Amino acid sequence: MISRMRNWIFLVAFGLACGGGGGGPEDAAGDTTRDTMGIDARGIDVPGVDTNFDANIEREPTTDIGDEGQEVWVFMQSHLHTTGFHDCANNPTSPAPPPDGQCYTAEGILGFLQEALINGASDMIITDHNNIDAWFDPAFAPLANIDRTAYATPLRGTEWSSGDGHMTLMWPTEVVASNAEAIARRFIYAAGNQEPVIDQADYAGVIAMVQEAGGIAIINHPELAIHVFPEDSLGADGVEVGIPPNPLDDFSGGAGLQSSKEARDWWQRRLVSGQRLAGTAGADHHHGGGDIPGLEAPTFGIAVNYVRIDPVFPRPASVTDALSDPVGTIRAHGDAIVDAVRRGHIMVVESDTAPRVFIGVDLDGDGRFHDARAGDCILPERLVGLDQVRLRLRIVGSSPGSGDHFNLLAWTHQSDDTETWRTEVDYTTGFDGGAEYEVDPEDPFAIFLDVPVDASERQFIRFVLERDVFGPVNDTEAVTNPIYFGDWDKECDGSAPLY
Repeated sequence: MISRMRNWIFLVAFGLACGGGGGGPEDAAGDTTRDTMGIDARGIDVPGVDTNFDANIEREPTTDIGDEGQEVWVFMQSHLHTTGFHDCANNPTSPAPPPDGQCYTAEGILGFLQEALINGASDMIITDHNNIDAWFDPAFAPLANIDRTAYATPLRGTEWSSGDGHMTLMWPTEVVASNAEAIARRFIYAAGNQEPVIDQADYAGVIAMVQEAGGIAIINHPELAIHVFPEDSLGADGVEVGIPPNPLDDFSGGAGLQSSKEARDWWQRRLVSGQRLAGTAGADHHHGGGDIPGLEAPTFGIAVNYVRIDPVFPRPASVTDALSDPVGTIRAHGDAIVDAVRRGHIMVVESDTAPRVFIGVDLDGDGRFHDARAGDCILPERLVGLDQVRLRLRIVGSSPGSGDHFNLLAWTHQSDDTETWRTEVDYTTGFDGGAEYEVDPEDPFAIFLDVPVDASERQFIRFVLERDVFGPVNDTEAVTNPIYFGDWDKECDGSAPLY
């Protein structure tokens, strides 16, 4: 591992010394081609989405990566339980009477939407254990703030909850007419939250069915002590890597700093094994307390999804339009979020005020870095003649609190348990410089890296930004999804960059 790390750093430093920019023959359609179906290779049609693009039009913007005036970014929170009681989770076909057997609450739906408005979030995926009754409550509709300048939208989901692994299943549309139908179609684990999964094929089968129905599957807290997911993604679209501490995670009381780290370690092992999987945040908040003390984790403030939306997806033109067509609004927001999760167009950040880390690659040497962004794949045909590509990383925003600098960690395919390198970033003055990168002279919080690539291998690079001093429950400011390089084959179906 050490020799591989030294070789990687040497190649980066050599590229910088020689002024390498990862340039090469320009692919005339490289910045403009898109998946023909608009979402991904599963061929899911989205009414109202124009997927026909003129290959002669340059769509790559001239603005910097992370320019939130140019790009569409929204906050989305996932893994939200409208009740804190678990009898419905444990006995989904015959729950006890309320309150113990209450499967959802309208109060919880409204509470999450109100929290979203307070925290500037656009979307909230409701995921009651083994139940979708919340979908059919009148409260399950977009909610506006008092002066109608913003609204928040609930999205349709459930937490498929077994005695082993758990998954968030989410659909843009009302794919079933009732909770009973969801049970019959196995979108709910009818055996219950305390029953083990008989075979790994059960996970894979559910994931495939959800995807065929137009939805996504996100693996929840993969290394939770009492609900461990297998060492395989099994075709899922994402995995939670930004999660709150859980009282069920470590009976010795050490859960505070371990939950997210263990989840990211599990994610790194999947990536190194050649499985492309989006990293997401999940609140795992159980509204109103309930039967397990400590599960009413903060909805915001530990980790939240900052999602880059493809602008081809239509959204309501006004708050009034959103409220007047709740079904259409839920569908429109759901389509955009499903697409973003599949593409890995997500950044996990601590809060809406935390720093953000934007990454992008310039393949054609035009000085712009939108040719591939976090979540995107650079396929072998675009790497012909290249042994390195130039990447730009940009930190936006500062962070109050203990200490005076961040730690930036680069993770690659070279190790399944250790970062490739780390460096310090001063809160006030930015990067000092280092052998691994070149500081942008016009922006001390931006760097350039020349990343070695081999078109015949499965390679990636991703980043984590940490505070230098542990916080009470979390030290992570931001986690990027990877940029993938090389021969990822079908793992990269549907991953074409937006530009």
